[in-house]
Amino acid sequence: MDSYRAVFCDIDGTLLRSDHRFTPDTAEKVREISRRGIPFVLTSSRMPAAIYPIQEAIGFRGPIISYGGAFVEDENRKVLASIGFSRALALEIWEEFPPETRECCFCAYSGDIWTASDARHPLIHREEEITSVHAASGSVEELIPEEAPVHKLWGVGPPALMDEMVVRLQKRFPQCMICKSAPHLMEIMDGRASKSQAVRLLCEAWGISPAETVSFGDNYNDLDMLKATGRSVAMGNAPDEVKAAASEVTADNDREGLLMALNRLFP
Repeated sequence: MDSYRAVFCDIDGTLLRSDHRFTPDTAEKVREISRRGIPFVLTSSRMPAAIYPIQEAIGFRGPIISYGGAFVEDENRKVLASIGFSRALALEIWEEFPPETRECCFCAYSGDIWTASDARHPLIHREEEITSVHAASGSVEELIPEEAPVHKLWGVGPPALMDEMVVRLQKRFPQCMICKSAPHLMEIMDGRASKSQAVRLLCEAWGISPAETVSFGDNYNDLDMLKATGRSVAMGNAPDEVKAAASEVTADNDREGLLMALNRLFP
């Protein structure tokens, strides 16, 4: 295809380098594509409030896919989809988590609410520095209204522990989507949500086919999105399974891999 009609781009490990910044040249390319009337959609497991600042810093406006597809907004921040599980189920899952340690912690998200049992935890503080969003200390019952959907549960810890938890929780809660977005990060969302489902939702709203779009990703939680679009690009820093699922592989996120691919696809 000579020109793709929409771009779906993961954030961490794809748009952003290891220092969680984007390069000026990449930002200019994103603005150029957006000016051509081609939607550039940031897709992430981040909460919406952690995606808006990236759009603003680059200098463009577009739809967002948040919480791994559980929350979708158009370019005017109109909510198109909000998929989450109940607070009761969130509490049931939370009971399966091991005790928090200095190397291990867990938290919950609902809309723009981010709750942690201890927001002063060093791992929470690190996430705050990365996302420019602040967590609130307190329990799920205290901070998330009973009727509100829980969009994500998030855990960080040693990779071996996260691997064990993913396997155990998948057996215990098959209605949930449980995956790793990095070796030390585990994410739990409603099983009805996915980045590919969000891609199809937006394409339907635009009157185009997913086959006319391109996606970029770097990790396991991008796999279904990479398979859903007409062309897909895996980053050089992606695991081999993710690379194998993509149409092509570009350089890693610290060597302008996204920019290189965008320049080829949108000359």
